[in-house]
Amino acid sequence: MTYNIQFGGKGREEAILSVLRASNADIISLTEADDPQVVAALAEALDMHHRWAQGSGDRHIATLSRYEIQSSNIYNTPPLTQAVLETTHNVDGEPLTVYNLHFLPYLLLPYEVRRWQAVGKLLRLIREKRPGPHLILGDINAIGPGDRVLHRRNPAQMQRVMALQLFIVFRLAIPRLLKAGYVDCFRHLHASDNGFTWMTGNRTTRYDYILACPKMIGKLQTCRVLDEPDMEMASDHYPLYAVFGDGG
Repeated sequence: MTYNIQFGGKGREEAILSVLRASNADIISLTEADDPQVVAALAEALDMHHRWAQGSGDRHIATLSRYEIQSSNIYNTPPLTQAVLETTHNVDGEPLTVYNLHFLPYLLLPYEVRRWQAVGKLLRLIREKRPGPHLILGDINAIGPGDRVLHRRNPAQMQRVMALQLFIVFRLAIPRLLKAGYVDCFRHLHASDNGFTWMTGNRTTRYDYILACPKMIGKLQTCRVLDEPDMEMASDHYPLYAVFGDGG
């Protein structure tokens, strides 16, 4: 599962914990996990291992796991801003590597170019590491091919900013991942659903993704947005959840 917990989650710990418990996810990638104490408390309450790491600015990142975390690395220098947290998990004796991403926000073209550059750097890192089965997930802050953005439902400031580029949404980062062979798990199973993950109570945009490498996509069983009404108190994002298995 990937989940942006909004500015660290301080003061909303119980609501966030309720969301995490309800998901029953085995591996949870948290973005905007800005307070390491909040992350540690969540991991302890869930009896999970965790890694927390600093991003390049005020936004930090963490991964929780029911499995042993065999290794971890943080990449947070340009163009990998805000951060990429790499963790390798011992899943029933087999390694699974998870790349937890949080890229720069704003849909203006210069920011999308920066995300495109970040994807290129990430792909080079993965080629060098040759990690075997792996997933890329997180708040990528980018828009996939054919996805909608409901601009007129966004906050007024965002509308003013997007008016500078005539509300045109440039799509560079996600297509670069798709061209490299990764599969957008939600779109793979839901060809026409919006799948909006932001913002809670007034959904306008899909910023959060789970992408599978070719070795993993054949195991995909489910991918959906967890959008029960009580989750709206926990964060401004809904979590995105996927199930992988060997059949059944």
